[in-house]
Amino acid sequence: MMFALLATALAGFVDAVGYAQLNRLYVSFMSGNSTHLGMVLASGQWGEAVSAGSVIVAFVTGSFMGTLLSDAVDKPLLALISSEMLFCAIAAGMAAIGFGMCSMTVVAAIMGIQNVMHQSIANTDVGKGFITGALFGLGQAAAHAIRDRANLASASVNACSWLSFVGGVVCGAHSVGSLGVALSLGVVCFGFLVMIALVFQTAFDKQS
Repeated sequence: MMFALLATALAGFVDAVGYAQLNRLYVSFMSGNSTHLGMVLASGQWGEAVSAGSVIVAFVTGSFMGTLLSDAVDKPLLALISSEMLFCAIAAGMAAIGFGMCSMTVVAAIMGIQNVMHQSIANTDVGKGFITGALFGLGQAAAHAIRDRANLASASVNACSWLSFVGGVVCGAHSVGSLGVALSLGVVCFGFLVMIALVFQTAFDKQS
């Protein structure tokens, strides 16, 4: 549970960083970016359309690469997180030398990679940036819980997923405001390092 909530919180964190850096675009919330793309296309704001389209393409590219990686290795979870941390370090370096906008497209690719991960808790897929899905799942599970209390577990997982995302956004907004983009991405790298440690701890616990 801790692993999935941390992954979701990191998605919220980088979304806040991206929102501040990309003129109200996101790096994990592609529904919002797609809406933004349609609006700027309708008004003929071609530069804004290129920016939104670039972030969306980066996210899809990340999901493409992450899927290939996941299918090719024996320990996909560890490989995916390690690749996220590597790309995040690259993005932090780009931001540090003045390429903050370009670094955010790399971060969008990272979020595409992250969405390849599948963490199921109480039959609920968590650890991603699909917060609309989490809120829908919360309402649906709550409705089902009226007939079967077993669905309360799924409802609570979705609620915790939403709260962790919002908490990550709050932390990300404060971080980018006080530390800047490069150091904020350094914080994200540390978060990925913690996730790797949790993967190893889980594997150790299973062997014990």
